[in-house]
Amino acid sequence: MSELFEKLVRKDSIYFELDVKDLERAKEFYHRVLGLEVTWDGGDEVGWCQLDLPVPGTRLGLNLLREGEVTPGSGIIYFDTLDLDKTERYLLEHKVKTEPINDIPNMVSILIAHDPDGNRIGFISEPRVKTKKT
Repeated sequence: MSELFEKLVRKDSIYFELDVKDLERAKEFYHRVLGLEVTWDGGDEVGWCQLDLPVPGTRLGLNLLREGEVTPGSGIIYFDTLDLDKTERYLLEHKVKTEPINDIPNMVSILIAHDPDGNRIGFISEPRVKTKKT
């Protein structure tokens, strides 16, 4: 590992930032639908909201884009889930746009969802499809 990560970068503090057009709508989605705790909120005046992710020391920053459009797909955050089918049903019940589950046999299964601004959120699980190795 480089000196940067050995001596300079805090290993217990990681941020992932997403640009959003409507900070209140984004907070509502990430807090109420996904259940992330809001830990700091500067509102529209500051244009930043911070939520804790489910791994200690990791945070999601919602950055209010003041001009222009959000360009979805500039980043993606993945959550490891125990049951991808139940996760998909939960998201659909909450009217979250999802893509079909991508099963990569013997490797992983991936579900991509979209927040209100079109940013992608990934949910991964152990492979739902297993084939016999020949």
